[in-house]
Amino acid sequence: MDEGLAHIFKQRQSKASLGTEVIGRKVLAYDLVTSTNDLCHFLAREGEPEGTVVFARSQTHGRGRHAKGWVSPQGGLYFSFILRPDIEAERASRITLMTGWAMARALQELGVSGVSIKWPNDVLVEERKVCGILTEMNLTGGKVDYVVVGVGLNVNIPASELPDGAGSLASILNRTFDIADLVHVILKELDQGYRLLSEQRFRLILDDLRVLSLLFLGSHVKITNGEREVTGYAVDFDEDGGLIVRGHHGTQERVASGSLEIL
Repeated sequence: MDEGLAHIFKQRQSKASLGTEVIGRKVLAYDLVTSTNDLCHFLAREGEPEGTVVFARSQTHGRGRHAKGWVSPQGGLYFSFILRPDIEAERASRITLMTGWAMARALQELGVSGVSIKWPNDVLVEERKVCGILTEMNLTGGKVDYVVVGVGLNVNIPASELPDGAGSLASILNRTFDIADLVHVILKELDQGYRLLSEQRFRLILDDLRVLSLLFLGSHVKITNGEREVTGYAVDFDEDGGLIVRGHHGTQERVASGSLEIL
């Protein structure tokens, strides 16, 4: 375990001190890994319990959706966690949206203004991306065996070290953030969100999502997922957080995920 990160979790390892029931029941922290998602996949296959969280100061092969790289310099918060939900594979998109909801709420709790969610997996501050989420499933016999959720949050990173279009909390808000405070609040919000999912109360997250969403319902949008492209007007989110799009001929289509562009 990295000693530099270890102090963040000192006196917080118990569920009582973290204030969580599931996510954060076990925490591992490292200086450098290839990818926290890769490490969580390995740990999940080895039987690590649900709620295990892996943090790293930096990653050599961090990645986002569609195999895109995720720049991971020191000063960011990079972590993944293991879930073993009783959920159908087609409803796993709920987990991504829950994670974005929890990250947005954590930032708001720490006094960050201008927070929004860009469906389905980005969190923005003042319309600049500061956080990305990557959810990966392992299926056994068509059922979800485990889910690994990876989060990258740009915290105290200079703008010069970030790709175009990205920002960090420090570069946007002109102040540094205490990583320990972030971790503590984030884990509590994630745990609360997962409890809502487990209790079949995802509609409460959806209600917040409609308020936090960068996407105004009725907007002209284009969603790209591989070779598939859907263009039309955003109607609403369905019960699993999929986006309902009305095409130019009036037909409606559900889009579960993809890269969103507001036209």
